[in-house]
Amino acid sequence: MCIVRPPGHHAGMNGLLDGGESCGFCIFNNVAAGALHAISDERLLCERCAIVDIDVHHGNGTEEIVRKCNDPGKLFFFSIHLYDNEKKKAKSNAHQYKFYPGTGAEDDVAFNIINVGLKPLWKEPAQKTALSGTGNTHNTRGKSRQSSDSMDDSSDVGTPRDNGRFSDADSETASSAKTPNLSPRPESSTTSGRLAYRQAIQNRLLPALRAFNPDLILISAGFDAARLDVGNARHERGGERMGLDLEPEDYAWTTRKILEVADICCQGRVVSVLEGGYGRSLLGGEPGLDRSNLAECASRHLHAMVDPYDAECRFPT
Repeated sequence: MCIVRPPGHHAGMNGLLDGGESCGFCIFNNVAAGALHAISDERLLCERCAIVDIDVHHGNGTEEIVRKCNDPGKLFFFSIHLYDNEKKKAKSNAHQYKFYPGTGAEDDVAFNIINVGLKPLWKEPAQKTALSGTGNTHNTRGKSRQSSDSMDDSSDVGTPRDNGRFSDADSETASSAKTPNLSPRPESSTTSGRLAYRQAIQNRLLPALRAFNPDLILISAGFDAARLDVGNARHERGGERMGLDLEPEDYAWTTRKILEVADICCQGRVVSVLEGGYGRSLLGGEPGLDRSNLAECASRHLHAMVDPYDAECRFPT
């Protein structure tokens, strides 16, 4: 696992992408450079390299570099991210909202590019009352908060937190005594939140990754999809709405699923490279961020890199 700063997945071939608004704190695309180094004809380190991007933002820079590779059959790119890009209505001066960077809505199978854009939780009905104090909001700018309870972990917004282990998918069978109820809550859906995230990993990533049969897997390991991380917030007057609600155990599960494919295809060769992750807003509008949950998510990921088959059982929930 490479602990690098700054992150890199928004940096393209020449740094800032053509037409891009910013590089999203990125300067040099570490993952893409590593992938191109690995498949270089001069070095012959491997024939096929897969990049799996789990940062909450679309890896638009990595996608651009993969798309420009002179041999697209050697690279595979998967990104799971929040996607919300509202189109401005004709003859309207209304502000157009776009969750950064506003790309990653479609696949490009000719270049082995798979994009899974998840609908943000703020699009769900339960989030419509967020500013009235009954929803789950961030507050990164010290603005007044209707209720300090809005950041409590017991909030019902999003998908259920498991009390043990999630089952891998509907197609897999687990012990009925230990498998929690995975049906989404009334205010959630299978298109947003943790449940949608796990289904996308199970149904979109794993079959495609196994079919690509990589010699090496690189993970763009962003942890800003974690519950209440400011990186997945929609900033609004009075607070910020949560977009995704992953828990530390979700990162352990995701890492294990990737390692299971790696054990089959490439003798477990996986390199994880740090991308985004910020932390939670402090209660009461205090300046600064609480990074304890961010650290826990990264720790679970690292433990799963070391021992993927025990990481989910190692820590009580």
